[in-house]
Amino acid sequence: MISVKASIPTTVYVGQPLEIKWTLGDSPFVAPDKFDPKARVIARGSAGISDYWSGVGTLDSMGEITVAEALQKGAKLALPTLAPGSYIVGKEGEIKVTPRDLTVQFLPPEAAPVVNDSVGGIENPLIKYLGTGWARRADPLIDDVEKDVHASNSGDASVEFSFTGTGVEYITERDDDMGQVEVVLQEAGKTQAAPAETVDASKEADRTTAVPADVKRTQQTLWSVKGLKYGTHTVKLKNKSPEKYMIVDAFKVLREPKPELYTGVNDFNAICKPTKTETVAVKVEKVSASPSPTPTPTPSSTPTTTAPKPTVTVTTTPASTPKPTLTVTATVTPTRATPTTPQVVVTPSGGAQTGEASDDGPSGMGLIGGGTAMVLGSVLGGVVLKRRRAAHVRGRG
Repeated sequence: MISVKASIPTTVYVGQPLEIKWTLGDSPFVAPDKFDPKARVIARGSAGISDYWSGVGTLDSMGEITVAEALQKGAKLALPTLAPGSYIVGKEGEIKVTPRDLTVQFLPPEAAPVVNDSVGGIENPLIKYLGTGWARRADPLIDDVEKDVHASNSGDASVEFSFTGTGVEYITERDDDMGQVEVVLQEAGKTQAAPAETVDASKEADRTTAVPADVKRTQQTLWSVKGLKYGTHTVKLKNKSPEKYMIVDAFKVLREPKPELYTGVNDFNAICKPTKTETVAVKVEKVSASPSPTPTPTPSSTPTTTAPKPTVTVTTTPASTPKPTLTVTATVTPTRATPTTPQVVVTPSGGAQTGEASDDGPSGMGLIGGGTAMVLGSVLGGVVLKRRRAAHVRGRG
C-alpha cells in the first residue's frame, strides 16, 4: 500500500503557473534480485487537464533516483521526489484538473554483469559444472576473462547457468582443438525449452571458416540471446564433440530495459490507480490590487498585495476494511488579516477500489515489489490523493 498526495490550487492568477505537486508516502517496493550499483527508480504522477483554450491534455510530475549501492534481493527501494508539473495560464477562465495514475519504474544498472567461470580459483557457484573432466586452466599470458577458463573434453560434460535479465552471451575461446556445443534455453514462465542449437568453437565468427591450427581466439561470444521478457532464465550447454574441448570462460548477462512511461506498461513498470477519481475546478483570475492609500503629511505608500486563495484537499485513505471512507474537504482562507475557521466542509463517503498492478508484468517474478499491491495485485492497496496549493515551478506557456 502506498499513500499519494496530489496538491492543486483552486485559484491561480493570469500570468502565474498552475502547479501540481505530488507527495509519495513510504515505499512498498523491494528489489526483485541482486543488482550492481546504479539501478534507477523513476516515478511519474499524471493529471488530466481540461482548459478553455486547448481542450484536454496531460500534466506530468516526474522524479528519478539512482541507487548508489549494490542491491540485495528483497532490499527496500526508495521512491524519488517528484518535480511539480506546471504551466503558465494566459487568461481568465476555469480549468479542471483530475489526478490520474502514479507510474513507478525500476531500471537495472545499464552495465551488464559478467559472471566469470571461477571465483577465487575455484568453480563459480553460479555456474553448475556437470559431468566429468572439468578443470580450471589459468594463464596470465592468455587474454581470457580474469585470465582463466574451465575446460572438459568428456562426452558427458555439461553446464547450466541461470540468469536474471533479458538475454545472455556465452563467452569462450575459438580454437581448432575445440568442438561443437549444444545450447538449450529454458525461458522463465514457459513449460517447454526452446529447440536446441549447435555452435562450433572450432570455427571463426562467420561459423564456416576453420580457426587456423596456430591461432587461439579469446573472449569470443560463441552463442547469445537477447530481447527476452525480463525474468530468470536458464541456459544449458553440452559437449557434442567427445575428445575435443568444451570451454567456459564467462557469461555476460544482458539487461535491456526500454522505458515507455508514456506508451503503457512494460516489464519494468507498475501502475497504481487512485481509489476514486476526483476533479478540481481551478479559477483563473486577474491579479487584484488593494485600494490607493489615503495621503498623509508623511509620504508613504502601500504595496500592492494579492489576497490568498483557497486550496481544496481531497483525501482518499486506505483502511483496514475493504471499504475505506472518502473525505472531501474544501477550505476557504479569508482575505483579512485575522484567520477564521474553515467556511465550507463537504464530507461524502463511499467505497473505494484498490489500486493494482498491470497484468502485463512478468509471471512469478515482478521487477518491482515482492508482494506489493501496486505490482502484483495480490495484496489490497490504495492510493491517497490530496490536493493543496503549490509553489512556483517551471511552466508551459
